[in-house]
Amino acid sequence: MNYSTTKIAFSGRMALLAIILSAFAFVGQANAEEFTAKEKAAIAEHHQIIENQMAKTENELEATLQSEFDAQVKDSEQEFMQLACTAHGLDFDNSIGVCFE
Repeated sequence: MNYSTTKIAFSGRMALLAIILSAFAFVGQANAEEFTAKEKAAIAEHHQIIENQMAKTENELEATLQSEFDAQVKDSEQEFMQLACTAHGLDFDNSIGVCFE
């Protein structure tokens, strides 16, 4: 088999340049400036918008779940009364929710 080898010439200058660039990148991140007052205000405004939207969505979801629960309870009550009335030989009136003969 014929194996070919690739020789990469080591360059001290390139290594030094890579180290310097890495150092600048590290120092640049370490000394990153804080947000300005205007940027902080914009972030706070966006957080408030998000909080308001989440509260609105939660309220809508809660209202939907409550109405579905109320409908299920009403249906269950009517079903129970229908079964109870039938067990006692009576008829059930859905409109007023009572048993009668």
